[in-house]
Amino acid sequence: MQMTKGLFLINQVLYFVLFVSIVCAFRAISSISIGLILATSLISHKMNSRQFFHPGWKNPFPAGCILLFIIYMIALSYTRNIHEGWNDIRIKSGLVIIPLAVCCSTCITKTFRDKLLSYYCLIVFAASLYCLGKAVTTYYHTGSTSSFFYHGLVSPLKQHAVYYSILVFIALIFLLDSFSKRIVHYDNYLHAFLIIFFSALLLLLSSKLVLVFYTLFILYYIFRLAKNKRVNKSWIGALFITLMAVCWLALSTTNPVSRRFSDIIKGDIRVISNEKFTPRTYFNGLQFRLLQWKFTAEILNETNSWLIGVSPGDARYFLDQKYVSSKMYTGDPLKGDKGYLLYNTHNQFLETLLQTGIAGLAVLCFVCISLIKIGLAKQGLVLNSVILLLLAWLFTESVLETQYGIMIFTFFPLFLSKD
Repeated sequence: MQMTKGLFLINQVLYFVLFVSIVCAFRAISSISIGLILATSLISHKMNSRQFFHPGWKNPFPAGCILLFIIYMIALSYTRNIHEGWNDIRIKSGLVIIPLAVCCSTCITKTFRDKLLSYYCLIVFAASLYCLGKAVTTYYHTGSTSSFFYHGLVSPLKQHAVYYSILVFIALIFLLDSFSKRIVHYDNYLHAFLIIFFSALLLLLSSKLVLVFYTLFILYYIFRLAKNKRVNKSWIGALFITLMAVCWLALSTTNPVSRRFSDIIKGDIRVISNEKFTPRTYFNGLQFRLLQWKFTAEILNETNSWLIGVSPGDARYFLDQKYVSSKMYTGDPLKGDKGYLLYNTHNQFLETLLQTGIAGLAVLCFVCISLIKIGLAKQGLVLNSVILLLLAWLFTESVLETQYGIMIFTFFPLFLSKD
């Protein structure tokens, strides 16, 4: 019993270390922490129940993730690039380890989860302050404001702006949900300050997906508050006016945020119908993603691979061939710039279809459905908001093609659903 209590405590410490490593992008520490969480959880369960198989293994979400991993393993049998195929398997191993680690954890109670999330908010705050400090220093030496926005802001952590925006969003909705329930995890003023700070930080990070999603969330949040008779209606009105004013200023004035949104509006979608381009042809985010739909269909038709795909090891090669044959910009060797080469489809559904065909796409859809079922079963505002954002994220990024993307997509929904 003393040993299991020790493992229980170790498990809790490992979760704290994991949160620090996720926010600060310490990839190796994240992998080690998850592995140790799984090991200590299984050992603790074995000592307490005398059984190896944990009830958490019956959860359909990890089952779907494991099945998807098996399909990637099968794809090794028909890939022409074995090295790239095995590298993909190494990355995708998180689909097995992370869901099992969280589902088998016995230390996550609602009290511990909320306490850990309150620490998580402070970790994100400290990391963000570090990035802002670096940005101020860069601005002082160069006079460039680019260090305050998008990738430049989180480059000191070697982070990706969109990934980090999702981490900030999770912290924000946890604080807002706690506020609506009159649960204050810190001093009242600090709690309110963190909400304002993270909201401003999302603007600086300039992720279109997360900003739109956060705006919709706030509108829903205001609607919920308006139904609460105990909340002052003038306070709700002030919050709504503030939100509208911030949106108007962000989009109507010339700034990095408005430029990212206007870039999508200005682009001509018809350009993707061209068979050939020139290296000078610019594609905005929407044009490039729509072009991937065209390229993916062409590749699958040309290789007769709709059922099983072209394999993860060969998918990048076929896309690169499309970029080259279409005369798209392929970089400058003298500058080490590879242009569009090595770009994936920026859509996980497309990427899975290209790599593993309809079979893999069907399993990915099952994973998404099981995620939705988790949200419907728990009915938590924070959990459901995270699930909806992550599902929307799959349409704009190839989330499961990096260990970090797999970590965020598989860890947070399961962690937030534990009670």
